[in-house]
Amino acid sequence: MTELHTARDIAFPSMLLQAGPPAAGAPQAPATTTGAPGTPVGGAAKPAGGLDLITLMMLGVLGALILSMVLGSRREKKKFEQMMASIKKNDQVRTVGGIIGSVVEVKPDVVILKVDENSNTKITVARGKIEAVMKESAAT
Repeated sequence: MTELHTARDIAFPSMLLQAGPPAAGAPQAPATTTGAPGTPVGGAAKPAGGLDLITLMMLGVLGALILSMVLGSRREKKKFEQMMASIKKNDQVRTVGGIIGSVVEVKPDVVILKVDENSNTKITVARGKIEAVMKESAAT
């Protein structure tokens, strides 16, 4: 046996569960008009896909955040490169691992540090693993 559904049943399947007339506040089937299907009933509708003020403000804030992150990282990178270029003999530096030592020799890709005066202990550290210059040497 085939059941025939009306347009009201197809548009609002929740009404199929109700027995009798729809309750107050229940969704009502839209009034049918003689206009073209899909056109709104009544006045002119707001065009779909338009940008409103809040969307533009959110895009502006997002753009400002991205710009500040990019410029900040460039500034930090430039500052780090200047520090790496200025490392010279007798500077006291701190490595990423927390070792503090005095620069004995600077090579293109490594730096040799003296970490103990008494035993004359020296270590070789990759140049990129120097975190900060603690004290610059007074003698040039």
